[in-house]
Amino acid sequence: MKKTLITLAAVAAALTALSAPAIASARPAHVVVVSDHRGPDWKHRDDRASAQLNGRIARLDARIDQGRRTGQISYREGRRLNNELNLISSQKRSFERSGRGLSLNEISLLDNRLDRLQGQIRYEKHDFDNRRG
Repeated sequence: MKKTLITLAAVAAALTALSAPAIASARPAHVVVVSDHRGPDWKHRDDRASAQLNGRIARLDARIDQGRRTGQISYREGRRLNNELNLISSQKRSFERSGRGLSLNEISLLDNRLDRLQGQIRYEKHDFDNRRG
């Protein structure tokens, strides 16, 4: 009985050791993990969040331009969408001027505004009110 329990414990330990790396690597590839070594009181992330926001702003700007070129977005709609994107970019620069980086709340606020703008761009491109032909 004692040998059986010891054998079962050894098998369970071996299986746990083998499955731990597989579980740890099960994270989706698009998730960016930011490790913070500065302690629990620190409420700011590093520059990766700022770079990701810059990339997202550039992609949305390209989508607006592409929609205007193809006629899916009218001049007036494009101007309104570009103005909103410029306001978001301006707010991001204002947050960065604080000298302490972007806080988690600031990142969340900018990300939510970009989500809203992305939905507006999608709507304007597919509302069929400015189609040629």
